[in-house]
Amino acid sequence: MPSIPEDIETALFTRAAGLAALTGLPLAWPNVSFSAPPSGRYLRVSHLPNQTQRLFINSAAHRRPGILQISVVVPLNVGASAATRIAGQVAEHFPMDLRMTSGGVSVRVTKAPDIAPAIKEDAAWIVPVSVSFEALA
Repeated sequence: MPSIPEDIETALFTRAAGLAALTGLPLAWPNVSFSAPPSGRYLRVSHLPNQTQRLFINSAAHRRPGILQISVVVPLNVGASAATRIAGQVAEHFPMDLRMTSGGVSVRVTKAPDIAPAIKEDAAWIVPVSVSFEALA
């Protein structure tokens, strides 16, 4: 039987998997072997759980917040707009109040996703998109 954290991650990752068809880009998953495609364009998925918060005394219910971060990676020197456009598509794929379910655990997007300023690395321009979520379980 899956744990609550596993159900949360499964719900988030199932929704994120739809981004491949939406954007036409491959996804780099946590702890899964990945080679960047020749185009240098892909999406990197990270699950960042936050501190669990007990809601009520004498209750097993907990608020389990976190961030699903999906980083848009494009090669350097192709302009900022390509990454920004894709980041917008990622954000629109996770609208506020979207509910995702796995194993009886419901995960809700708590606000519009945040698109952070780009990060320049050695060979890539990266735009992180942070999807804030919570599960009550």
